[in-house]
Order: sequence, then C-alpha cells, then structure tokens
Amino acid sequence: MFFQNSSRGPARRQSVGKHLLMLFTLVLGAGCATVPGGDGRPRATAAPRTIPVFYATDRTANPDGVNGYGADRGPLSFGVAEVGIPPNHELGRNERPSVFRFEWDPDERKHIAFRGVQPLPRSDFLQQLRAAIEQAPNKNLLLFVHGYNSEFPAAARNLAQFATDLKFDGPILLFSWPSQGTLLGYIKDETNIEWAESHLAEVLIALLDQTPVEQLFLVAHSMGSRALTHALVGVANELPSNILALVRAMILIAPDLDADLFRRDVAPTLSRTGVHVTLYASSEDRALRASKMFHGYARAGDSGADLVLVPGIETVDASDTSGGLLGHSYFSEDRRIMEDIYALLLTGRRADQRFGLQAVDTPDGRYWTLRR
Repeated sequence: MFFQNSSRGPARRQSVGKHLLMLFTLVLGAGCATVPGGDGRPRATAAPRTIPVFYATDRTANPDGVNGYGADRGPLSFGVAEVGIPPNHELGRNERPSVFRFEWDPDERKHIAFRGVQPLPRSDFLQQLRAAIEQAPNKNLLLFVHGYNSEFPAAARNLAQFATDLKFDGPILLFSWPSQGTLLGYIKDETNIEWAESHLAEVLIALLDQTPVEQLFLVAHSMGSRALTHALVGVANELPSNILALVRAMILIAPDLDADLFRRDVAPTLSRTGVHVTLYASSEDRALRASKMFHGYARAGDSGADLVLVPGIETVDASDTSGGLLGHSYFSEDRRIMEDIYALLLTGRRADQRFGLQAVDTPDGRYWTLRR
C-alpha cells in the first residue's frame, strides 16, 4: 500500500480580532531497529505498531501531499491514513517530539508518527472498510469526530492513540472537518463545523446502510459534538429504527456547544433515537471556560453549577481528571476515563453498572463521578 510522504509543515496563523486573541491568551517504519546491548553487540527492539485509520474528510487535499489535507473546505473525500505507535507507548501518553529533549522530528521508536495517506475512490474505500469490519470479532466500528484547533495529521494520531489505549477490536474511522488548526481559528472553525454536518450525516448513512457493521460507536470531542449530534438527529429521521439500532453508543467528551440549547433541543431528540448517550464534563476545562466567556453562555461540557442533567443522557463529572495544559484532553490522558470508556464499549453497560463510577443524586437528577 502506497502512502504519500508526510512532514511537518509551518503552523498557520490567522487573526480574528484582538478580543479573541486576549481571551485565548489568558487560558492558555516496518522492520526492527537495533540498540547496543551490554556486551556492545546490537540487539533488536520491537518495531512500531502500524495503525490504519480510515478517514472521510471535507478538507482540501494538500497539492504537495504534505500532511494529507489542509484547512480549507473541499469535497467529501475518503482514504486510509497510516499512524505508527512506538513499541514502548504508555497508556494516556501522546508521545511527540519535544524541544526540551532536543527532538525536532518524529522518531517512530519513541513517538506516535503520522506517516501519510492513501486517498481512495468512495467505492474502493467502502470495499476496504467492509473487509475490515468483516474481520473484526464483533463487526465493530468506531467513528471519531475531532474538535477545534486540530490539523488532519494530529487528528489521525490522536485517534490512533485513543483506539490503541482502548484496545478497540475493530476498524476506526476519522471524520475530519476543515478546522484551521490554530488557536485563533475559533470563529472560522465554528462556521466550518456547521458546514460539515451534512457531510457527516452522509457518512453515517453510508456506514449504516452499506457496510456489515453490527456495532457502531460514535465519539466526538469538543466542537465535534455539534456536528455529530446534529448529524445523528438528521439520520434518525431518514433510517428505519432497526438500522439505527446498530448505533450502540454515542460518547460526547467535553462538548463545546450551548448548554441551554443542548438541554432544550438536542438532548430530547437524541433520547428519542434510543441511542445510549454518555457525556463527559469537567469544571477544570479551561478551554471550555474560554468558550463560555466568548459566547456568554455555559457549554454542555461544563461542570459545577452548569452540569447538564437531562433524561436520556448519562453525565459523568470528570473534574478531578488530568487533561493537559488546558484540561481539555482528559479523555486520552487519564487512565480512569480510558477505563470507563473501555468498559462502556466492551460491555455496553450503563453508568450504574460500570465499576469505575459512583452515582451522585441531586434534586435535578443523577450524575456520576470517577472512583478514586
């Protein structure tokens, strides 16, 4: 399988106004390698693990093939990306080069590495995806929608790490919309995530209607939750209930959408689909705090007084987890979150039945926290 070569390109920069700048500033290969042994002779080390990431994207392809796809809008395209996972990968760690360790380029013996993409015609893509689903033990498929400030290679790396840490036993599919991949691209990202909704709905219908999937798991992070929730609602109006039942779970992690609109409009509609929905929220998510300041209203991924408690949605307060500098990436960095999502995907159990959670009852409803 041929993959286009990938290298790190310069970061894009876009100004969207001094107020937004101030706001976000505030919150801020196959084969074996060898190493010398104690006797001076080279010894083989384990090879990086190769993770194929199926993808559907409405980004424009980069003309030179660098990084696969860019930040502009494009036609709905398909293919397979390849990501290398280092042999000593640790759960919850996104191993990247660090200037503090004088590392400039990815080393697949130590880092998660985006290798490139193989674009495919839609028919070939579906054929390869069908074959991968058929080979999966339970004909599982996981679809992931990334959030704001995410370039295509980073989204592919993050999904490969997420699936590896979860030990997911089926193919994985990235839906990548044209995020600008910059901190200051928030306004344009908001416009593009709305623009991408119909493409995501088209992908969902194809997965449910044209593949042998028996258990489809939907996961969205941050702003990606907007497109996924709206797309599923649209799909639910088009497909019969027996087909929609193949969607076994929807997981919304740190959803960056208006909390009041979610309670009033989105959650009741999702509940009527019969899809099991889990929402992870945190009061320590500084990225969502910035979004709340910018919009003037709480986000669905907020916790504390703004925690979303509505019928049909199981909300997990993950405020005491670790999630990087902004507290926004806890889903891939905290072992307890990973273990809870693993239990959810593996067993399909509801929150009351998952060992790692404990219930908290309030006058407004029940939610769950992670056991220490």
